[in-house]
Parts: sequence; C-alpha cells; structure tokens
Amino acid sequence: MTTEAVVRGAPRQKLLAAPKQAPNLFDEFWVPRSNERADIALVSREMNGYEIKTDRDTLRRLPRQAPAYGRVFDRCTAVVASRHSSAVIDMLPEWWGIVEISVNGTVGFTVTRGARANPEVDPETLVRLLWRDEAFIALVRLGAEPSPRSTRSTLWTELLRLADLAQLRAAVRRALRHRASNPSPSRFMPLLTDGRAGR
Repeated sequence: MTTEAVVRGAPRQKLLAAPKQAPNLFDEFWVPRSNERADIALVSREMNGYEIKTDRDTLRRLPRQAPAYGRVFDRCTAVVASRHSSAVIDMLPEWWGIVEISVNGTVGFTVTRGARANPEVDPETLVRLLWRDEAFIALVRLGAEPSPRSTRSTLWTELLRLADLAQLRAAVRRALRHRASNPSPSRFMPLLTDGRAGR
C-alpha cells in the first residue's frame, strides 16, 4: 500500500538521487515577507522551489503560495496529484512547472509543463534570506567595507544599493549552499577567499 507519507516523500527522494544535490536540499523552506514555506527548495546553480499537492491536499493556499515563491525562487514547480492537474494550470503563472504524480503500486512523475525562468524575483525579499554574517560577506566580496557593527537591516540596504539582481542571486545561492554543509553560523568566515577578515 502506498501511504500519504510515501507519496509526499517521493519528490524529495527523486531529487536526492540526483548527483551532488543532497547537500543543497532544504525542507520547509521559509519565504521572507510571508507565512509560506515551500515543501522543498533545491539550491545549486539556481534556486528551485517545489510545492507538493497530493490527493489529500486542497489548493486553497496556492493563490498565496505562488506569488510568495515567485519573489525568491529562480524557478518553481508544482508537484500535484492528477485530480489537481487541470486546476493548477489555470491558477499558476505560465513560468511555473507542473509535474503530475501517478500512483500505481509505486510513485511516478510526468512532466506536464517544464519550469521556466522566473521574471518576478523581488530583490527586497530575496536579500532577507541572508543572515547578518552572510550579508556582511556578500558586501565584502563586492568590494565594500561595511562596519562590523552594522545591523542586518543596514547590511541588506547597502547590498541592495550595490548589487544587481544577478549578483544578489549569486550571493544568496552561495550562502545557502554553504549553510547546508556548514550549519554553524560561525563557519561563514571561510567564504572570504581573498584573505580579508570578516570582522
């Protein structure tokens, strides 16, 4: 018997099976400026968000989730039970990917629509994914000399002023990848590769 837990866990297991992906996978990924959490975030050369809707789920929250995810992820994919497939096509922006879940003894996936590049990323939301030390390091990498006493909000503001969207995306991806393999915030200092101190 295929349980609800197995169905919900199958997308994660598929992503974990991909080479070199496991260290960069986040469950229940918090989206700033919202009360939403993506079921899975995969961070590599891009930030990809995945929302899972099984037969037991409703689509009630999707109208809130879609714009929230759109403010931070480079691509988004809805992984949905077949009964939701038609509805999500009408509910989601065209750049969202849609993958249909099939259950026939085992769990399978069919790509209904591939995920495209997100045109709606919001820098002011994206920057809030950075912890204080991460924002400090991002500024130093850009050649700035932030004060060691600067607050996180001050560092965010300065980063938004100095970095374009591509640079900000890269800084966030770099920080999240490092965070995944180095859980302790005190370990972020090695991200400075040019010999300058972070404090």
